[in-house]
Amino acid sequence: MSDSPTITKQPPKLIIIGFDGATLDLIEPWARAGHLPNFARLMAEGAWGELSSTIPAHSGPAWTTFATGLQPGKHGVYYFTGITRDDDYFRSVSSETIQSRTIWDLAGEQGQRVGVINVPLTYPPYPVNGYLISGIFAPDAVSAFWPPELHDEVTAVCGEYEIEVYGKVNRQAHFDAILDAMERRCCAAEYLIDNYSADFVTIVFRMLDSVQHKFWADMDPQHTVHNKLGKDAMPDAILECHKTLDTLLGRLLDKAGPETTVFILSDHGFRAEYGRLAINRWLRDQGLLSRPRGSASLLVNAMALAKKLGLTRILGTVVRSAEGAKYRQALADRKGMFYRSIDWSKTKVVYGPYYGFNINLKGRDPYGIVEPEEYEPLRDQLIRDLKALHDPETGLPIFAEIYKREDIYEGAAFDLAPDLIPELAEHVTDDGRRWGFGLNQNPAAFDLFTPPSLRMSADHAHAGMFMAKGPHIKSQHVTGLHIADVAPTALYALGLTVPEAMDGVVRLELFDETFTAQNPAPYDDIDLSVDTALRAQFSAEDESVVTMRLKDLGYL
Repeated sequence: MSDSPTITKQPPKLIIIGFDGATLDLIEPWARAGHLPNFARLMAEGAWGELSSTIPAHSGPAWTTFATGLQPGKHGVYYFTGITRDDDYFRSVSSETIQSRTIWDLAGEQGQRVGVINVPLTYPPYPVNGYLISGIFAPDAVSAFWPPELHDEVTAVCGEYEIEVYGKVNRQAHFDAILDAMERRCCAAEYLIDNYSADFVTIVFRMLDSVQHKFWADMDPQHTVHNKLGKDAMPDAILECHKTLDTLLGRLLDKAGPETTVFILSDHGFRAEYGRLAINRWLRDQGLLSRPRGSASLLVNAMALAKKLGLTRILGTVVRSAEGAKYRQALADRKGMFYRSIDWSKTKVVYGPYYGFNINLKGRDPYGIVEPEEYEPLRDQLIRDLKALHDPETGLPIFAEIYKREDIYEGAAFDLAPDLIPELAEHVTDDGRRWGFGLNQNPAAFDLFTPPSLRMSADHAHAGMFMAKGPHIKSQHVTGLHIADVAPTALYALGLTVPEAMDGVVRLELFDETFTAQNPAPYDDIDLSVDTALRAQFSAEDESVVTMRLKDLGYL
């Protein structure tokens, strides 16, 4: 940021509003039923349609692809965690991980003032030509603001700025805290739009993702864990969350005004999870993964037993307590309890620490045992065996496809990609509900197939959503959009040069023909590489906090 932001009343040229996990499967019928008037107005007056996500359809790679216009093999983010291909093995990703300039970097370099609010993987924050508030996994709100002095100014108006809602055992309290945090986030965005000049503002409301993970079974009477909820069931929670977001959307649309172009999108969709496969237990049963006895293995086993006996809520309370400090530190260990419990000298394949299968390859991985000539036959055998897996109750397949990494990724970060990437099958009930299976990474799981947990009763779907309105946006239903297209299309809407190296393309069909005829897409050969050493450093303490929060959210 070269100068302090200046006060202005001029609205931005472009506002992008992200709703993490939003799906047209819910928004479209609820909008048509009158529950979501602002979404309904956008569908009637603007452009809208499904937005394909990354593979995997996960917030880490998807929001990074949104920000860079690149696929994961080029920007380097495959999940919220990753591997290092060295002795550490396990890492948490951060803004340092992203190996490309973002749309707010590029806009700032072309003279536009920018505002970035709550986009995932923007911690540690770093200087931009405007302001930036980090998203999920920032350890606290104070350290999330750039410039730092904005924190006290914003919170004086809007109250405490909460990055994410963690660690609340009571479901109603968790839900209420989420709605309250979303309201304060919208207040912060409104305040900053009103008081600080920005040509381009992007804000993400991430907590819809958490609500859908946690409360999907409540609204789905066919769900395999629906009857376990009893008096704790909150069948209207997800609808109420959407209604709140619709209200906040209306306020931001009013703030934008008629001359501002607005994009609304999600990083992926959502669907029910009716069952889980213990994938590392399956690898263990195939003789491909081995675990020795030891303290790490014993703790992993104890946690698996606690889950089977229904004691995880009690265990979680202990871990969060002061008395559980030493256990909390063990769980937050940056190498990960599971990965310290593996006998690498006898392990050929492991699932994780992100969304994929990693082969313990000699000459590449620090404890590799798989000979290079065995690598390809092993991958081929895994693909055949995994695609043959079916749920024993329904007979339905678990996986739709298993990709080799070179089939979907390329780029400077290719070596950090998993060797095989699964695409889980999606199925549809007789009444049209989308559902599929999930994966449990715990190698100590007692059962190979289990129902999902109450806190993770739904998972991500590949089809997200996109909507747009503005003075040059056509009213239409659009198809074929991909999340990588958002970055080049945003730069085009701002009248800026688009890097030829982006995987996404400018979606000219969103705009009216008069506008596109007068404004051809200005592509150019722009270097997207970035020196991450110039960004603030992600500390070991930060990484421990991230690991704990990943566990609290159910991602580890």
